[in-house]
Amino acid sequence: MTSFDPLFPDFEPYSSYNDYTDNVPIEPIEIPSMPNRAACEAATKSRAIVEESLSLDGPPDTYVTVDGRTYLYFAGSGYFGLQSHPEVLTATCEATLRYGLGTATSRSSFTSPPVFEVERRGAAIFGVERSFYTSSGYMANQILVDALTGSFDRVFIDEASHYSLFDAARGFRELRLRPVLFQHRNVDDLHKKLDENLQWNQRPLVLTDGLFSALGTLAPIDKYVELLSQYEGSSLLIDDAHGLGVLGKNGLGTLEHFGFTPSIVNRTSQDEGNDLSYAQIETPSVALYSSFTMSKAVGGYGGMLPGSERFIEHLTERSKIFIGASAPPNPVAAATAKGLAVLFDDDVLRSSLRQNSRLLKHGLTSIGLSAGEQSIPIATLTIGSSGNMRRIQNELSRRSILVSYMPRNPGIGSEGAIRIAVFATHTPEMITTLIDALKEIL
Repeated sequence: MTSFDPLFPDFEPYSSYNDYTDNVPIEPIEIPSMPNRAACEAATKSRAIVEESLSLDGPPDTYVTVDGRTYLYFAGSGYFGLQSHPEVLTATCEATLRYGLGTATSRSSFTSPPVFEVERRGAAIFGVERSFYTSSGYMANQILVDALTGSFDRVFIDEASHYSLFDAARGFRELRLRPVLFQHRNVDDLHKKLDENLQWNQRPLVLTDGLFSALGTLAPIDKYVELLSQYEGSSLLIDDAHGLGVLGKNGLGTLEHFGFTPSIVNRTSQDEGNDLSYAQIETPSVALYSSFTMSKAVGGYGGMLPGSERFIEHLTERSKIFIGASAPPNPVAAATAKGLAVLFDDDVLRSSLRQNSRLLKHGLTSIGLSAGEQSIPIATLTIGSSGNMRRIQNELSRRSILVSYMPRNPGIGSEGAIRIAVFATHTPEMITTLIDALKEIL
């Protein structure tokens, strides 16, 4: 194996597998290029057809292969194509050979260097003292909400929020704190629900996505903060799974997009410098919390919670997951750390994504479709009935173009919707191919 720029500073490159094993001879292992499907066939023919039709025979990028056929790919959330980036894949393989798959214990016992590397990079990127890396972004919301228990009295949640926020809020019912739904991105309705449901001296916690991945919409975070500043002890929790890397001048997500400093998230009232500002609005009474996922833009996997030393210490002390669950696998952690490095050490990828987002939205608008905000690389289209949208998806598939049809999702109407995602790695010609095909099919 050839040497390379190592992921970890204490890692000495090696030239062969024998060097790594202290020159102990081993028998070569033949690794098949593809899974041995015959050893794990589907139970029925119908199930086999379903599996083949949904199996990506390779990482998600501008082109994918499904059941032996290659398609132009405008689905999923791999916005920068890092799931197939050579440096990310190399880091994955090297970490596997050095550290194995995992520590086989919880974070309260031992942790491997790749996991710590993700946490160090996360803290540096957000300009905070520390971060906590866990097995999924879905789980990160539960961990964060658990840590906040006792700091709020009523919970309010955008009706189109991600399932993970609803699941995190479900635990409040056991405490007789029934979450209150408010209309999607509707500041006036949130104001109304706050006044109707808060008793004197009660502290609200508002839950929302930052970038709603199914809808391609943005939460009006600036307006929420301005509103919540009128309620003493209020908090705002943002699931920014799809904002990280995509939004903000430096790719730090929804808060940066709206002019906030991302380092203000996930702090305690005792932390110095808990300074919130947007334009000329001073809102020191609003505590901001946010969770992030590594499986979308970053090209890795797992959830991240950056914050102050004091808050993260409190979080890990309160979290049953920190004590009882295994850390993310070493190869996955190494891939995540390298993905963070590739994405945030150079803004070329982010610039390409913004340009492609504008091209996609302009193209959709030119054929009479409502495209949404230009800075968002997601277009959610409702075009007639569910049958018509399935027809459009199938027609695109016949032309070797894949898009998603969502029959249901929070915030989606009863007929469902078509979701199109553009990546930084798409070329203008690829986007034109999609737009031209849609124009003919419509």
